[in-house]
Amino acid sequence: MKYRSFRKFTSAFAAMAATAAASAFAFNAGAAGLAGDANCDNKVDISDAVIIMQSLSNPSRFGENGSDQYHLTAEGALNGDVNLRGNGISNADALTIQKYLLDTIQTLPESYAQGQPADNPATSSTSTTTTTTTTQPWQQPTTTSTTSAPVNPSTNLNIPDLGTPMNANATAVADFRKGSTPLFFASDGWENGDPFDCGWYKGQTSLDSGVLTLTIDKDKTGKYNYAGAEYRTSDHYGYGYYETSMQAIANDGVVSSFFTYTGPSEDNPWDEIDIEILGKDPTKVQFNYYTNGQGNHEFMYDLGFDSSKAFHTYGFDWQPDHITWYVDGKPVYTANQNIPKTEGRIMMNTWPGRGVDGWLNHYNGNTPLTARYQWVTYNKGGAGNNNQQTQTTQQPWQQPTTTSTTTTTTTTTTQWQWQPTTTTTTTQPVQQGAIADKGTPMDTSATMISDFRTGNAGDFFASDGWTNGKPFDCWWYKQNAQIKGDHLELSVDRKWTNDSNPDWNPAYSGGEFRTNKFYSYGYYETSMQAIKNDGVVSSFFTYTGPSDDNPWDEIDIEILGKDTTKVQLNYYTNGVGNHEKMIDLGFDSSLEYHTYGFDWQPDYIAWYIDGKEVYRATENIPKTAGKIMMNAWPGKTVDDWLKAYNGNTPLTARYQWVTYKDSPKNGGNNNQWQNPWQPQQTTQTTTQGWQQPVTTTQAQVNVQNNGMNKNATMVSDFTTGKAGDFFASDGWTNGKPFDCWWYKQNAQIKGDHLELSVDRKWTNDSNPDWNPAFSGGEFRTNNFYHYGYYETSMKAIKNNGVVSSFFTYTGPSDDNPWDEIDIEILGKDTTKVQLNYYTNGVGNHEKMIDLGFDSSQAYHRYGFDWQPSYIAWYIDGKEVYRAYDNIPKTPGKIMMNAWPGKTVDDWLNAFDGRTPLTAYYQWVTYNKQ
Repeated sequence: MKYRSFRKFTSAFAAMAATAAASAFAFNAGAAGLAGDANCDNKVDISDAVIIMQSLSNPSRFGENGSDQYHLTAEGALNGDVNLRGNGISNADALTIQKYLLDTIQTLPESYAQGQPADNPATSSTSTTTTTTTTQPWQQPTTTSTTSAPVNPSTNLNIPDLGTPMNANATAVADFRKGSTPLFFASDGWENGDPFDCGWYKGQTSLDSGVLTLTIDKDKTGKYNYAGAEYRTSDHYGYGYYETSMQAIANDGVVSSFFTYTGPSEDNPWDEIDIEILGKDPTKVQFNYYTNGQGNHEFMYDLGFDSSKAFHTYGFDWQPDHITWYVDGKPVYTANQNIPKTEGRIMMNTWPGRGVDGWLNHYNGNTPLTARYQWVTYNKGGAGNNNQQTQTTQQPWQQPTTTSTTTTTTTTTTQWQWQPTTTTTTTQPVQQGAIADKGTPMDTSATMISDFRTGNAGDFFASDGWTNGKPFDCWWYKQNAQIKGDHLELSVDRKWTNDSNPDWNPAYSGGEFRTNKFYSYGYYETSMQAIKNDGVVSSFFTYTGPSDDNPWDEIDIEILGKDTTKVQLNYYTNGVGNHEKMIDLGFDSSLEYHTYGFDWQPDYIAWYIDGKEVYRATENIPKTAGKIMMNAWPGKTVDDWLKAYNGNTPLTARYQWVTYKDSPKNGGNNNQWQNPWQPQQTTQTTTQGWQQPVTTTQAQVNVQNNGMNKNATMVSDFTTGKAGDFFASDGWTNGKPFDCWWYKQNAQIKGDHLELSVDRKWTNDSNPDWNPAFSGGEFRTNNFYHYGYYETSMKAIKNNGVVSSFFTYTGPSDDNPWDEIDIEILGKDTTKVQLNYYTNGVGNHEKMIDLGFDSSQAYHRYGFDWQPSYIAWYIDGKEVYRAYDNIPKTPGKIMMNAWPGKTVDDWLNAFDGRTPLTAYYQWVTYNKQ
């Protein structure tokens, strides 16, 4: 959600480390005499500590004679005096109340002032005797209780619970079915500002029905339009697994949520992780996150059920290098980029929006509307413990059951990006003969082949008798790197000798294989089965550095044993790294052999899994030839990255072969870019990463002088005077922000090119909702097109406020979701191009690229390769950018248009009304591939 910057507090008082920014609470005047009950509401909770601190920090407002209607009363001051009772209230009293709520003390008052007699504090109508052994503020106390009356009546809501069960052994547990909890309190007495059309009131929260209810209603005080509800934890939580059982609201304009948040009101950067169900469509859930205020990570997930009809579980596993969201115990989406770092509060809220009808739909004022929550848990250990070989059909938080038998393996994934998997793994090392090979075959024509299945090491030898230092908690020994039967084994084991090092003394041994020779640009590949165990890495990489009298250049494929359903990609150039990218494999890499490779070229590195490209980097690419290496090792001092190593030995990674080919994966020249469609000639039908496409001379036969692929699946060559599959839009307007009507006279083929023009308005056409002042030109195909390579030859308009474009589009007018892929040149700066895409209406993927030329001065080629797992954009045949997240799926029409903008001056600059302005196009091609 883009608008969380308005989530603020009206008070940012933080008197103690145990309680962050305190804010106004609503209090009930009433019963007195209960020790600790500073707000006189006949119970002791965190709000009593807060009113004490507020009265001390702002006595004119919250003190005994304060102006606020909920100020501390004389009775409240007497009740709240629980530390050195008899000397009046102080911050120590607030701290004592918190200690009581956390069960670090058993009774109130805690102590008495000198000369003051001990009294017997009044008790509530329900008595409870409790013992506990926990003292950490984040821990849920383990209690043995004898209660004379139920904490809360049983729920009679009869709402089905279709989610997964609560993890009763989590680090922190708030079970609202049992009543109130010291972990949470209700926001009360302030608003967040736009787009939240409500004030937060404690009275909108309730536990009376046997669950927590958060209700939207009219604001009976008249201060705000509506009253909303929010629950938040007193403490802050960091990395771990967060989960709730929730029933959401179904109503336009309303949000039901579960999230973590911290921000400037707590003297922190704005870090946040969101689960938001938009009432306009409760069959979907929106995931998002913010890191230091940077958001735009929205992802809409189809639930497959109506979240307003039953309780379901929603969770997320927040780790330093990824966030994985879960629905009913199943992982459904993972993000890996720019992950939040700052501990935050756990929160839930329900609220109506204002000014965000495009996002939530317009709120119709229906009240009351209620979201319900059964429980919230936080597990510091994350979504699962991978110390043992695990069965991922268990709950994310459950501990695996350890046995001594070997089970069979199944993998049901078919997609690369964010595909959840169901796998069963083993508790004993899989014997070599039982390992399936699910990868692509070895390239027998490669430049260098080391086929360990033959029993030969090829160009490799074993590292022996040294240690790399921190963080490698091992010495390398050749007995840990041996060819056994038809494979290479690299093992983590006990330390074999008394080798020692004064700077770093590892406790274990590891296995490493490396080549004798150095290798440079080309395609590298191996067949590997990785280790599954916390704290361990299985790898394939190139490396050179100071030990070779070279700069530190390295390209990595690393599988972290803590989660073998993912692979980490990275590289270093002259010692500069921080290029980590975590990829979901869609399978468990510890169960079978799969192929892992990378294509290293002067201006990019492309990584491949089982012959399919999964990621590409284009910035600051390594230059120095290195050795090809593989190793298996345990880590030390890197628990936040690998998790703590538990000392299990032996642990073995297996490799069948390694190949290197001294040419790019697509067969082109190392220093030149081919047309993206050239490798797709009919002479080549295989998709292996190492195989060669047609030769350059064959491809050139199909290229006209202007670069057009005349043998593409669809060719519309305007230089012939024909429109091909295109026709002109005519007689309508798109609405805001297009300040034009489309007319066919603005889209005409003239001589050897198509002209799309911005001009004056030609007719008296009008629209009650949007009445543009100008005319624009648009060409679109009759047919719909899907995955493949799209390209045009275009010369753009240079003028503030105007756009020249090439794109695919489909949407509601076609009875489809809004899917779109864009190339847009903004007339305010024609030396740049803006790339973007939308998937089911979710955009915010803008990327601005410097062209290195003025696109208004000459024809240039602009294209994009749209595939199920990525979009790659090209300028003059050279790839300039690639996107992998939430790729569009729906076939669309190919379109170009030229138009002036209105209400978007911050994006396009103001249009000065100059006409005519013309964009020129020579041709458009589409090649299915």
